[in-house]
Amino acid sequence: MMTSISQKLQELGHTLPPVKAPAANYLSYTLQGNLLIIAGQIGRPGAAKAGVVGAGLSPEAAKQDAEIAALGVLAIIDAVTGGDVERIAQVQRLGVFIAATPNFDSHSAIANGASDLMVATLGERGRHARTAIGVSSLPTGAAVEVDAIVQLVPA
Repeated sequence: MMTSISQKLQELGHTLPPVKAPAANYLSYTLQGNLLIIAGQIGRPGAAKAGVVGAGLSPEAAKQDAEIAALGVLAIIDAVTGGDVERIAQVQRLGVFIAATPNFDSHSAIANGASDLMVATLGERGRHARTAIGVSSLPTGAAVEVDAIVQLVPA
């Protein structure tokens, strides 16, 4: 039997956060057939108050926020699948949005915080296509937001 999502995260030194209720008029996720679409999850709210990446916020701190946001994605996957890694066919895509200055150009290094956690937790099932995009700001002053598309195994 394969390890559960929460067990694997514990081995990696992490715990799943509680699934957060949506902050506005949207759903945290939708499930259409075997396609799970997860709304953006943020790292630490207010983390960007020290600045954005390239102006007061270090790339290392933003990479940690990408990992924290990915934990939010994993919490939703865990809730939908009952923690059963076998229900995950593949993480198809991660979208990583980074609050950064216009001249910052190392978005991929920050997005690796989310990508590395997905692969460390889910193995080959966690490998995905990815978009890493710099933006001027994110909700609640967060430094990073991560969304996902996950293909599940037919029930």
